[in-house]
Amino acid sequence: MDGVRRSEGAGLLGEADRRRDARDWRGAAEGYAAWLARQPEDWGIWVQHGHCVKEQGDALGAVASYRQAERGMPGDADLQIQIGHALKLAGDRAGARLAYGRALDLAPENEQAWREVATLLAEGGLGEAASAEAGGLTLLGDLAVVFDLSDLLSWFGGNRAPSGIQRVQMELVGPALRPGVAATTVLLAVFDAEAGFWRGLPREIFLRLAALARAGADPLDPAWREAVGLGRQAVAASPELVFPQGAWLVNLGSSWWLGDYHLALRAVKARHGVRYAALVHDCGPLLVPEHNAPATVAEFARWFAGLGAHADLLLTVSDATRRDLEALRDKHLPGLPQPPAEVLGLDALPARVPPGARQHPGAAALAGRPYVLFVGTLESRKNHLFVLNAWLALTRRHGPGALPLLVLVGRPGYLSDPTLALLRNAPALRDGVRLLSDVPDSALAGLYEGALFTLYNSFHEGWGLPVTEALSHGKATLAPDHSGLKEAGLGLALHFRHQSEPDFLDAVERLVFEPGFRQAQEAKVRAGLKLRDWRQVTDDLLGRLAAAPPLAEAAPMAAALGAVHRLAEIAAPLPDPAMALADLLRAGEGWHRAEAWGCWTRPGRALLRLPLDTPQGQPAPGLLRLHLMLRAPATAQSVTLSTPGAEPLLLELAAGAQAVAALEIADPGAVLEIAIEAAAAPETDAPQARQVGVGVVSAMACASDDLAARLAYLERQRFVWPEPV
Repeated sequence: MDGVRRSEGAGLLGEADRRRDARDWRGAAEGYAAWLARQPEDWGIWVQHGHCVKEQGDALGAVASYRQAERGMPGDADLQIQIGHALKLAGDRAGARLAYGRALDLAPENEQAWREVATLLAEGGLGEAASAEAGGLTLLGDLAVVFDLSDLLSWFGGNRAPSGIQRVQMELVGPALRPGVAATTVLLAVFDAEAGFWRGLPREIFLRLAALARAGADPLDPAWREAVGLGRQAVAASPELVFPQGAWLVNLGSSWWLGDYHLALRAVKARHGVRYAALVHDCGPLLVPEHNAPATVAEFARWFAGLGAHADLLLTVSDATRRDLEALRDKHLPGLPQPPAEVLGLDALPARVPPGARQHPGAAALAGRPYVLFVGTLESRKNHLFVLNAWLALTRRHGPGALPLLVLVGRPGYLSDPTLALLRNAPALRDGVRLLSDVPDSALAGLYEGALFTLYNSFHEGWGLPVTEALSHGKATLAPDHSGLKEAGLGLALHFRHQSEPDFLDAVERLVFEPGFRQAQEAKVRAGLKLRDWRQVTDDLLGRLAAAPPLAEAAPMAAALGAVHRLAEIAAPLPDPAMALADLLRAGEGWHRAEAWGCWTRPGRALLRLPLDTPQGQPAPGLLRLHLMLRAPATAQSVTLSTPGAEPLLLELAAGAQAVAALEIADPGAVLEIAIEAAAAPETDAPQARQVGVGVVSAMACASDDLAARLAYLERQRFVWPEPV
């Protein structure tokens, strides 16, 4: 084509170009059209034709020409920007936004595309923009997926460079937004724990945040702060997300820290037939709780206890994590629902991020120096102390300067103080170790490439992305021989016995002092490495969702007769069925978040549902007695309790008082439902106290003539009893 164009440059195209330069838009368009009649696949000239048509005021005509060019230039971001400009001129703001968003997808760093998107979002109303994506109809049977990005947006509120879990979310969601995937509808959402529902997140904001998170690490950068702020505004302005009927809600991050997540999930399942899939990265808080804050362990245990009753599909990042999950629920949650668990491995090629315009100063300081790389957050779980003490032993054994520099890449995390103290206090480590805490992805690839080899350490990992990333750069990689790290090593990494310093020292010495050994390991990696790209992993994920059969409705978790069932947020280091039941007893949206003592209802009507578990499968007794321990708010409160088969019970509670209510119910059936009604009242005497109905501490159902159970319940309310921990 270039030769043809050169030979005719003085002909049709030359004349068209001269008319274009003279701003004779009509003449130029006619000339380009004549040429395209001869060469209809000259895609660049279709773009020029569109420009000239647009300059004549025919924006939709320009779009038609640009669409022709798109046939041969589907990956051209600038073309998408031109389509967006023309659609905006034609008054099609939604279409323009889609085109600019496509440009961002093709070139996430494109500043012009982002400026156009940000302007459209701000001018059109952020809430309207976020909800518009959910406005399309989804045909019955089509795969509709809503990705919950609550964890990712929360992380970006205080951090920029992603850790492993955030990186997985970015890499899996990005390809799902591109044309040609299995899902016909893909939406992004964030859970609003205070409101108790999900709100939409515009996909362009996700694309912008993901691109900036890869490109830099400075959370104070104005461009980053602008994108984070716009994301927060968009979510806050978005109305409640209306899920497509039968959609999958997929959480690729964490949700155990989100209050009443499962309660809201039950509501959208009932209302929209939503199915829920959760990606389990690891079970570390239960297996090595000493490396997590106690509050995190308790949150994780409660989440884990309720997971089986809410998930339709569980995905684990490794077979090791799947085995951990199944062993924990078999041991601690026998008899509870167990949805299928499938492995979605993270054997994917890391995204190659172009180097930044300015070299990272920490990386630049390594120029010309041999070094060994350890990438991972400085936290007690990663056990940097083991590596540093071993490095100290090697330094003393071989003398100063004999070892390459040890480069630690990672931000300080939980219980990092001992590691930092050792780095400060050991002179040999001050000279032989470098800590880089603010390394963006744009500099990380260069650090991998320049390393002699890499090492990794941890007490427990679900997968271990830095191990796979190092292998993708062809590096010899040393890691412990446990948990998901064996799978992350793909059979190509060197593994040492966990916590064995002699094993570790021997491997490091061979890698440092035997170049032939290190080169043989590198050759093994190059010959055997087989990685998917992230789009293939995303396709794998969507394929599993599409193929998942509808689950048979599980029997509700039963409340044993005569047992005291607390509605509290139970704090314990291991999952327990009581944790799940404390949540499941609350039905509908009439509840505030559970607290350590119990749970407030919201003003109005709240529903308590007790599926009855009778001894040896016997039917429920003909006459049942239900006890509820209630707690009044800061002012006196009238409470009405009603249930089928019993007369409504009206109680008058003094301010701050606790009282036991008792109802006798004839033939309650398999599930006992109690409606609790109370007007709005302040929770406390504080001026801005939230409005509540009444507090529910616990419930107990028993046969009416079971005097022992009735007496035991009353004694528990009167006296201080130890609760399970």
